[in-house]
Amino acid sequence: MQEHDEPELIAQSIDGNHLAYAELVNRYKNALYRHCFAIVRNEDAAEDIAQDTFITAYYKLPTYDSAYRLSTWLFKIATHKALNWLKRTAREVAAEDELIASVASSLPQPDVAALNSELHQAVDKLQPRYRAVISLYYWQGLSYQEVATVLAVPEGSVKGWMRRAKDALKKELA
Repeated sequence: MQEHDEPELIAQSIDGNHLAYAELVNRYKNALYRHCFAIVRNEDAAEDIAQDTFITAYYKLPTYDSAYRLSTWLFKIATHKALNWLKRTAREVAAEDELIASVASSLPQPDVAALNSELHQAVDKLQPRYRAVISLYYWQGLSYQEVATVLAVPEGSVKGWMRRAKDALKKELA
């Protein structure tokens, strides 16, 4: 299939063209997986959440608002699914800190060179919403406004969370 522009691929996908949707999935699957992993810190869960995001997006594609980038819409769906996964998982574990520590220590890291860096280890210790802000802004390249849209919070909250995340990282890396 030749390279098509995104609005055309979206229109074709809505009309039932599975190859067009497959091309959209191929464009975003790696970034979406990395984003999910940055939040849940579990390879299998991140893969499942990313896949579930694409399934949900496929069925909701007719409701997609083209005023936003498709990637922003996908990240929003994935973020909600990842945070819901954390909530469900946290109910099974006594404390969130115990959950994050046990998951992070028991799983192999997908990209050992990058994730074993001091910065990534420090980010791993942040609260899930701070990890989400860091992932969306720095690793996925979204603007503060786009991050706010994805997380469904005011832009001021994103800026505050980013400031607190940076303060925590400075302390951790000092």
